[in-house]
Amino acid sequence: MKDDPDTQFRAALASGAQAWKEGRVEAAAQAFAAATRMAPTDSAAHGNLGAVLRRLGKSAAAAACHRRALALGPDIPGHHSNLGNALRDLGHLAEAVAHFRRAVELAPDQPSFTYNLALGLRDLSRHEEARDLLAGLHAASPDDAEIAWDLALSHLYLKDYRRGFAGYEARHRLERAVARALPGERWDGRAALAGKILFLHAEQGFGDALQFARFASIAAARGARVVLEAQPELAPLFAGLPGVAQVVVKGTPPPPYDYWAPLLSLANLLEVEWDALPPPPSPRSSRRLSGGLPRPAGTRLAVGLVWAGKLVPRDRSWPLERLLPLFEDPTIAFFSLQLGPRTADLAELGADTMIRDLAPSLTGFAETAAVMAELDLVITIDSAPAHLAGMLGKPVWVLLRKVSDWRWRDEGDTTPWYPTMRLFRQADPFDFDGPVAAVKAALGEMARP
Repeated sequence: MKDDPDTQFRAALASGAQAWKEGRVEAAAQAFAAATRMAPTDSAAHGNLGAVLRRLGKSAAAAACHRRALALGPDIPGHHSNLGNALRDLGHLAEAVAHFRRAVELAPDQPSFTYNLALGLRDLSRHEEARDLLAGLHAASPDDAEIAWDLALSHLYLKDYRRGFAGYEARHRLERAVARALPGERWDGRAALAGKILFLHAEQGFGDALQFARFASIAAARGARVVLEAQPELAPLFAGLPGVAQVVVKGTPPPPYDYWAPLLSLANLLEVEWDALPPPPSPRSSRRLSGGLPRPAGTRLAVGLVWAGKLVPRDRSWPLERLLPLFEDPTIAFFSLQLGPRTADLAELGADTMIRDLAPSLTGFAETAAVMAELDLVITIDSAPAHLAGMLGKPVWVLLRKVSDWRWRDEGDTTPWYPTMRLFRQADPFDFDGPVAAVKAALGEMARP
């Protein structure tokens, strides 16, 4: 005897919940989708399906599901908050915040709704309001690493580097963090370094390492012999950094040391201020590009280009087709410094006929630095090459998405982190042409005879 429709519906919901709990997200989506077909007027089924679709990276479909759920349950706070999350993914920031606010109005004692509102406000550059909400959440739940982390980012956006970098230590408590247990004493920022060996271990990505490497020279100035751990791709470049006595490739044992510290903790340990950042170190690299850069006759400028990067935690890439107007001036020679699968964009668009692909020769950051030394300018998204060009003192223009990283803040076209850097910002999350038009005009000025 077949189960009645209500029993089948409940079974589909239970199956979806179990699959979700076990991390079988695709199976959860199928089960919740079946539940919505069995009971199309059940708001919870649509809400569950929306949450799963968002986890699968299908935020537009997720938003549609949450709108269905709200049509059936307009005063259910979870539906508002979940729709806000999907809209935030899609760049519809003001609408997302409106739904986050409604969720908080309906359930003011639910911390997760307040947390989502704070993140949405931060995306809208309402940093003081976001910080205040996060500070309240942190006071109520001081052991919550995610809240502590996001509060630190809010402080950094607001140029409060003392509080920001102190809170930045919460990164080690995040679930996604990779635990690193080292023997010996961790430097506390107060112990004398004269005559001591300080081992700085690598963490996070290439861009972070390039940005924070400047602080090694301050430790060296205090008398430490600095041993710096680096990813294999960075090690040859970092071997030439001033103040670094030895570079150890990550994954190999370090030499004996007196103290250790994570590289990205130095800003906190040294009590760095926004308006007193040390300059980026200039690597003492002897590497030169073999044969020089092949510049076509009549070229006024040689420009390196990077347009794609990691998709998480946010996509910082720029569609290459929106950059094609930059190639219209025949006196500007473009060279692609793009690495990875997105190099295929060149051939797909036919842009490989107008820009020379240097990826095969870019086997490490030292090689990329040698190429950059031959260029007049680097145009890039927020990526490791931006930090590398800034470290080298090379003119570098960075195309920033509307919601950018704390280190660039969200206003102004300069940054104290890199004096030779110029920032070009989106007016809104869908504005890819405005910044490119500004870059094109600036290129015309730079290339003018």
